[in-house]
Amino acid sequence: MNQPRKLLCAPLLAGLLLVLALAAPAPALGVSSSPSPSAAPGTSLLPVITDYAPKNGQLYLWTNDVVTLFYTLAKGAPEVDPAKTELFIAGQQIQGIKIRNSQLVNGYQIQLNMPTAYTPHGETAFKVILVNTHGQQVSYEWKFTVTKAKTKGFVDFKVMKEWWWFIAKGAIVTVGLTAISILFASIFALFGALGRLSRKMSFKQAWEKHGSWGYMVGHTLRMIPYWLATFYTSLFRGTPLLLQIYAIYFALPRVIDYFGLTGKIPYPSAFVSGCAALSLNYGAYLTEVFRAGIQAVPKGQKEAAWALGLTSSQTQRRIILPQAFKIVIPAIGNDFIALIKDTSLVSTITVGEILNNSRLVGGLTYDFLSPLLDAALIYWALTIFFSFWQAKLERRMERDRA
Repeated sequence: MNQPRKLLCAPLLAGLLLVLALAAPAPALGVSSSPSPSAAPGTSLLPVITDYAPKNGQLYLWTNDVVTLFYTLAKGAPEVDPAKTELFIAGQQIQGIKIRNSQLVNGYQIQLNMPTAYTPHGETAFKVILVNTHGQQVSYEWKFTVTKAKTKGFVDFKVMKEWWWFIAKGAIVTVGLTAISILFASIFALFGALGRLSRKMSFKQAWEKHGSWGYMVGHTLRMIPYWLATFYTSLFRGTPLLLQIYAIYFALPRVIDYFGLTGKIPYPSAFVSGCAALSLNYGAYLTEVFRAGIQAVPKGQKEAAWALGLTSSQTQRRIILPQAFKIVIPAIGNDFIALIKDTSLVSTITVGEILNNSRLVGGLTYDFLSPLLDAALIYWALTIFFSFWQAKLERRMERDRA
């Protein structure tokens, strides 16, 4: 480097971080000395250290048979040749390593998979040599010291505490999803129940009673609500809820495109798809609950309303449905509690509710048990809370029976 150049040729940086997560109980890996990069003159590789342990210095992304190196390249620099990459541990070259090189957002990642697991003892020196396609090379050296530490517990309460609030924030989405879904499910169930009850007689009975083709045409038209309600309940009670979520989120956009409605009808978002699937599914089950509630109202109530001169629609709206609603309150409350837990299914389409957040934490910390326990406690707390208010509502609605 005695002559100035206008080319980018300073020794650039190379990267790395490594942790050997030992399978034996809990040795903790600690850096005992700073890495010392060395590069040949004119090299175009840029080693850079990537910090994956911003909080407590615990490097948890590695295993004791994989060394992962992060690096970046200068603009226009030759690519790294994985076939010429070398790995040394304690001064000894590791033979038979399998290498996987992949591009990241801010650089590159190269994984060196060793044929057998290596368990360091005390202070151990590591060295990686990267060679680009022009034959230029850069080496990176570092040392780790293995110290004994307490065996990690079955449940990591530190993870539970650190990520509790992040998982709990998913409860807002869960409760919102449940409230919206049970509201629309009740509306679907009401219309479905009225449709199921619209069938007064069969075609054979209608013909035997009236014997008129004109009446039969009208009878056929009056049967349409019954057929639609029956089809709706049969379809959504006869197929899995998860399938319905997938159908709305993944298949509905394909239907929109097929009929040339792209741009006119927006694709359903993950939250809207989850609400729609849960509403339709629970509405199908509540349809039979509402139908049974309406039929449970004594017939004398309807006859008394007619005697007072009320029409059929007024009788249904003012006499039958209010009493039926009181009857089905416990069933709606039970379905509401069940719906809180079934909202976890929409985590499969990335809705940020409780289970989805806990799964993200598990993928980040490599500890799925602890965040799942957080999620279980939150679900349990929600069911206890809403069960308490459901019981109070039921007691209030039954005051006239005391």
